Amino acid sequence: MENDIAWQNELRRRARIYEDIEAGHRCEGTMTVIDYAAMTALTLVLVLGSWFWGA
Repeated sequence: MENDIAWQNELRRRARIYEDIEAGHRCEGTMTVIDYAAMTALTLVLVLGSWFWGA
């Protein structure tokens, strides 16, 4: 029974956090253009590095 109450409290806490994020029009954790560009650059460096190393 205590686990059920603890789990219900955790669900309420998470719901409050999501409602707070939604009310503030924040997009935490979303990727920006910089993130995509950095990921693309890292992918290219790793692929080209492996290709040159194996050649």
